[in-house]
Amino acid sequence: MEDILKKITTQTTLDLKARKDKTSISDLKAMPFYDRKTVSFHTSLKNSSGIIAEHKRQSPSKGSFNCPASLQDVVKGYESAGASAISCLTDQPFFGGTLKDLLDARKSVNIPILRKDFMIDLYQIHEARAYGADAILLIAACLNNEELKTMSLEAMNIGLEILFEVHDLEELNRVKEVTASFNASKYVIGVNNRDLKRFKTDIQNSKNLLPHFPKDVLAISESGISDPDIVKELKKLGFEGFLIGENFMKTDLPGTSCGQFIKAIQS
Repeated sequence: MEDILKKITTQTTLDLKARKDKTSISDLKAMPFYDRKTVSFHTSLKNSSGIIAEHKRQSPSKGSFNCPASLQDVVKGYESAGASAISCLTDQPFFGGTLKDLLDARKSVNIPILRKDFMIDLYQIHEARAYGADAILLIAACLNNEELKTMSLEAMNIGLEILFEVHDLEELNRVKEVTASFNASKYVIGVNNRDLKRFKTDIQNSKNLLPHFPKDVLAISESGISDPDIVKELKKLGFEGFLIGENFMKTDLPGTSCGQFIKAIQS
């Protein structure tokens, strides 16, 4: 089966060149949101529901979710439902997202926003800052250790926090090495239950990796979560954050679905 992750990062490189040619980093730094005071992703996850509710129009494995709600209605609904943070997809070719989505989300809510994309270049970190993100995603499968460190330091230097995403123990060990000297309140580590090469999901992946997490680092479980009882189980094991998109976006009213889900995990 084709390696979807490789296909996505190849396309990301092409799209990035076009954006760099059009907009310089100086242009990004001149945008209104670049200097705004960011909202702590880590603190919000720690102090509320732990749900990172995602705005996602489509996926390579499921196609379009055909959600009729506008982005503004979706993210406002998530905030009203009690989500700790919003994940906003900005990859266009594979997930139907845009940087404008990030900008529109920022204008609509006050909770932290994660820019969810395939980050492979320092330029994208400055884009995230300029378009209103509070945190960025760094996928260990896309980056070597030097790249992970360089990009995370750049992000933290401009006030962004980081969600490091891992899929297996080798990637988790690499992230542990890279973050050994970092302030644990400036990043979190997420286990993606979806194999990004074949897009199959298995919650057991989170359970297997949690015992190997560094002490005092907030643990996130991502993908394939559709049952509140799974969240309750993962919470008991020690997970404090849960990234959920498809389960809400496949409904007509994602905010309402999110609210019902949060009430169920708190009952």
